[in-house]
This record gives sequence, C-alpha cells and structure tokens, in this order.
Amino acid sequence: MVKQLPKKLLEILKTIDMTQEEATWDVHGTPVLLHKACERIAAVNNIVFDAPVMIESDAGKKHAVMCVTGHMGDKTEWSIGEATPYNNKNNYPYAMSEKRAKDRVILKLIGLHGHVYSQAEADEIEEAMPKKIMNLDTEARVDAAITFYEDCNMDKFIANEKRYKNLLNAPDISEPQYDDVVNAHEKRKKELGL
Repeated sequence: MVKQLPKKLLEILKTIDMTQEEATWDVHGTPVLLHKACERIAAVNNIVFDAPVMIESDAGKKHAVMCVTGHMGDKTEWSIGEATPYNNKNNYPYAMSEKRAKDRVILKLIGLHGHVYSQAEADEIEEAMPKKIMNLDTEARVDAAITFYEDCNMDKFIANEKRYKNLLNAPDISEPQYDDVVNAHEKRKKELGL
C-alpha cells in the first residue's frame, strides 16, 4: 500500500468509488494506479480520445508505438505508448501500447503525471503489484480463452459459449481484453462455419 498519496489523487479516488487499497500500491516510494482506475477516472471526467496515430507498427516483430491525444473540457494532452519485446512481455503489444499512452494522457489531464505511475507503464511495475489487488484471474482467463479459440473443435466451441459470455461480462475485464476475446471467438466461429 502507498504510504502517502497526493491529496489530489485521494480526492479523485473518492469520485470513482475506489479506496487507496483497491486502486494503488507503492513502487520505490511512488504511487502506482491500476489501469482500471485510470479508465474510471477518464469516464467520470468525460475524457475523450482522438484516434491514435501509429508511429511504428510491426505485428511480426511485436512492435507497436502510438501517439494518443485526449481532451478534458478545453484541456488537451498527448503521449506516446510504446510496446516492444524489450519493454513488454505480453502477447498484445497494440493493446499495451494503447493502455500506456491513454493512462499517461489521463494522468496528465488530471494533473498527476510525474507524481503517479499507471499500472501499464512497465512490466516491472506490474510485477511489483501486491497479490491482493492483482487481477491475475481475469488475465489468466482471457489468455486461456484466446488459446482455446485458436484450436478448439466445433463441439468444444459450442459447449463453451456460456463460459465465453460469462468472461465478457466480468466486471474487471478491460476493453482491450474484451476485444481480444471477441476477435478470437469470431475468428474461430467463422473458421468452423458457424
């Protein structure tokens, strides 16, 4: 748990109905904010984003670098999100690049960039997350679902429709995770001729 959060962050956490213990942890004296808390902050503050501008894109090499611009009222900020093999261990560099850029923009717009990190900033930050707030359950279920859809047969596909819907309705699934599962499901559905 973070020892001393900036007063502004404590006030913002109240507006998104999350406690310090639910939304943050400490990495070497700097507060870190969960990605889902950043998403809630964006929703509550009516932060809207322009379409990202790709700077580098190579799916084969797992390189995704994009610039994201966000707006909150008359205030505008932009940031770069970078996900490449040297700074990203997951298999979804585009989703991670987007997360990193959006979270940075959100923190800039609310005036906390430089005082607070987001969970998506680096693998090392995520690895330091305490088990009590770690979202391994949803992450593991998303990864398992995508792997399942890559090679399941028709009977298994049909038998798992309820699990698929339950996963998509999970309250802690992120937008990129949701999209990844839906895309894997629809691709396999088409391949099976359903």
